[in-house]
Amino acid sequence: MPVSRLRRAALLAAAMAAFARAGVADESLRFGVYPGNTFTFGKYVGLNGTNPQAPVGALALARLVELAGGRPFDVHFYAQWDGGVPALLEDEIGAVHDAGLRVNLALKYVPPAGRDGDLAGFASWVSQTVAAHPDVEVWQITNEANVPISPDTDGSFSDPIGALIAGVEAAAAVKTADQRVGFNWFYRLDPLSDRNFWSALGTRGGECFRQALDYAGVDIYAGTYIPPLYSLDDERDFRTALEYVRREMMPLAGLGAEVPIYVQEFGYPTLPVLRDEAKQAQALAAYIRATHGLNVGLLQWFQLADAMSPLGDGWGLLRVDYTLKPAFFVMQAGQ
Repeated sequence: MPVSRLRRAALLAAAMAAFARAGVADESLRFGVYPGNTFTFGKYVGLNGTNPQAPVGALALARLVELAGGRPFDVHFYAQWDGGVPALLEDEIGAVHDAGLRVNLALKYVPPAGRDGDLAGFASWVSQTVAAHPDVEVWQITNEANVPISPDTDGSFSDPIGALIAGVEAAAAVKTADQRVGFNWFYRLDPLSDRNFWSALGTRGGECFRQALDYAGVDIYAGTYIPPLYSLDDERDFRTALEYVRREMMPLAGLGAEVPIYVQEFGYPTLPVLRDEAKQAQALAAYIRATHGLNVGLLQWFQLADAMSPLGDGWGLLRVDYTLKPAFFVMQAGQ
């Protein structure tokens, strides 16, 4: 009898190990891009830049289709609570779908006047928006809710973590079986705020939140916005970020290896003289290699094309005139 129990225990342990191995198998890696062509560095101190091409015009769509190369491919858009989904964005969503591409839409918690902290109101808007767009493939609920100092992020408003949880649960309640719901998080601020954010998702969200979630999103700008501001080993630094999310942060929220990571934003700008186009391509290839074995389901680049700007910063996979940079071919090949 004791032998039988031991045997059963061994079989159970083997089965659980096999299940665990299956759970960490990589989801098929998909690519995407934000279609913008805006100026970024220096914009908060009054500098600006423009590009005459429409971000979702005929030329941009042709380049997006070329970049996708016949694969499932995400195009990242943003809408916010105080403005809803404007007519222009509706047209752009339709154009992307007509081109055979997928839509990855962020719903930002930017409250209308007098509604800051109205979590039920935000959840209601999210629910209505998701229900009205059954063709949108991916929903990102809130935008960088852990960042409190930028007008572009949701951490500047009251209880952004509560808005994230309420919004994810509201979206999941009305989504179709083919839609995916998640959030994004900016890597990284400091160890304490990082842990507080992910721990709050676990304690405040609980099982309802975990069941509602299809992916955990992260924005990673290794070698750009965070130390080191210039990477000597792009693959190592990007993998360090992914491992930090996977092995240290996600467990705080009760999110296991079976939950894929979507890199909702990542990028590497060309800037004379240190960051040339060849370096950008090498960095992208390194980032792709860094995802192996960590169940990363999406890499979504910021952004499609360069802007005409006083600093000449070039986040795009395309130059200002929409000709192709070397990094374009790296993403097109997926390696």
